[in-house]
Amino acid sequence: MSATRISRAAEDAGPTPGPLDRDAVPVLDALLSDGHAALIPVRGASMRPALVEGDVAVISPFLGLPRPGQIVLARTVPNLLVVHRLVSVEMSGGRRLYRLQGDAERAPDDGVLREDLLGRVTAVVRNGSRFSIDEPMFAPNARARRLASGRRARRLLRRAGLVIAALLCAFGIVTAQDTAASGARQEQTIAPDAGYRFGAGDVLSLRIWNGQKIDELKLTVQTDGEAFLPVMGIGSLPVAGRTVVDLKKDLEHRFNAIYKETYVELLITKYAGHRVSLMGEVKTTARSDSGAGTWALEGPTRLVAFLSAHGGPAQDADVMRIQLIRPNAERRELNLFRAVFQADESDDPWLQNGDLIFIPSLSMGNRKVFVLGEVGQPGIVNIIDRIGLVEAIARSGGFTSKGYIKGIVVLKRGAEGKAEIQIANFKELFKEGDLKADIPLQPGDIVFVPRRALATLQEIMSVIQPALGIIESIYIIDNFRKN
Repeated sequence: MSATRISRAAEDAGPTPGPLDRDAVPVLDALLSDGHAALIPVRGASMRPALVEGDVAVISPFLGLPRPGQIVLARTVPNLLVVHRLVSVEMSGGRRLYRLQGDAERAPDDGVLREDLLGRVTAVVRNGSRFSIDEPMFAPNARARRLASGRRARRLLRRAGLVIAALLCAFGIVTAQDTAASGARQEQTIAPDAGYRFGAGDVLSLRIWNGQKIDELKLTVQTDGEAFLPVMGIGSLPVAGRTVVDLKKDLEHRFNAIYKETYVELLITKYAGHRVSLMGEVKTTARSDSGAGTWALEGPTRLVAFLSAHGGPAQDADVMRIQLIRPNAERRELNLFRAVFQADESDDPWLQNGDLIFIPSLSMGNRKVFVLGEVGQPGIVNIIDRIGLVEAIARSGGFTSKGYIKGIVVLKRGAEGKAEIQIANFKELFKEGDLKADIPLQPGDIVFVPRRALATLQEIMSVIQPALGIIESIYIIDNFRKN
C-alpha cells in the first residue's frame, strides 16, 4: 500500500520505521494527546487528489469521536504513521474498529483501534497558502462516496434484520422473558452487610413466620426515612439510618405483640440509599454498572473496591491525582498507586453518600517525560509516582550498544521557561555506586542519550532536532530552542 506515510522518503521504501521515526512518533502522540497541534509533511500519492506531495497537513486533536469522512493521522504498525481518510467504523470483539483508505486506493487499510488514531487534519498548507480542510478540494471523490454509501446501506440492512428479530421475539417469547426477569429479580435479593445503614430509595424484602405460614412483604424507604408496613398495629416505621440488625430486632418486637411465635428475615432487593458519582477516565466493561455514572453503595465500601466494581481506571487515567469531592468538606487528592501497591489506607477512604470521584487523564496533568536517543524504546514514560533517571531509562528498554553513558543529557525547564541542562555520568554510577547520576525527573523533562559527548545547548538541539524534524510544535522543542 503506497500510503501517505511519514516514514517513507521514496515509493519503493519498505514499511520499517527508521531510527528518527522511533523518536518522533511517540513524541507526536504525546503532543496531540496534550491538546497541541503539529505540522506533518505529506509524502506519497495514496491521497490524491485531496493531498499531494509537498503539502503540509495541520494535525489537531479530535473533538469528540472520529467520524467517517475525516482525514486522520493514524498509527498502522508500531511507529509507522499514515494520513488517510476514515471510511467506516465497525465493532470487533466489543471494540470499535476504524477502517481507513486513501482516496487513490482500491481497498481500505487494515482496521485500527481508537488509541491508534492520533489526530485529524484540520487544514492544509499548499504552496505557501493555508486552506481549511472543509474546502471542496479536500472532499471525498465520487468513488469514495459510492463505497461509503454501499457500506451504509449494508449497515441499515443489518439493523433492519435486528429490528425484525426483536419484534418476533416480542410477540413469541413474552412468557419466557417474564419468567427470566422474575428469576433475575429473585437473584438480586441478598442479605445486606451488617454495617450498612438503610437510606431513602432502598427496597427491602421482608419474610415473616408467624408459626403457621410465611408472609412476604416489600418495603420501600421513602424520602422521609420511613417505610409503610401493611400490618394491623404497625403501619409506618422509621427505617433510614438503621442497620439490618437494629431493624430486625425492632420488627420482631412489634410482631411479638401480635403473634405468639415470630421470626423475621430481612433482605434487600435494591440498593439506592447511598449513591456515589463517578466521572472522568473510567473504563467501561460488559457490565451494565461500569463506567462513569452514579452508583449505589452496597454496604460500607472503600475507594479501591468501588472503582474495581465499576470498571476501574481507564488506560489514560492519572491514578496519582484522583479527586474525592465530599459535600461540606474539603476536596481530597488521592493516590491510587499508593492505595493498591502500598496498602495506604489514607488514600483508600471509606465512601459516603453524595461523594463525587473524578479520575483525571494523564494528558490533563502532563505527567510524562520524554526519553530519546540511544535507548531500546524511545518515547514517552508516564510518571506513576516519583521517577528518577535510572527508572526512566530502564522503562525505555535500557541503553543500546551505541549509547554514550558518560554524558546523558537531561533538559529541564527552569524559571520563566528557560532551558537548563544536566549531564549524568552512568559510568561513574556503575563503577563507584555514585547515585548523583540518578537525577529526579519532573513532568515535561527531556532525556537524551547521545552517541558522543555533547557540550552546549545548541549542539544538543542540533542532534535532537533531526529526530523531531517531521514535527513542528509550540509545546516542547521550540521553547528550548528559543532560549
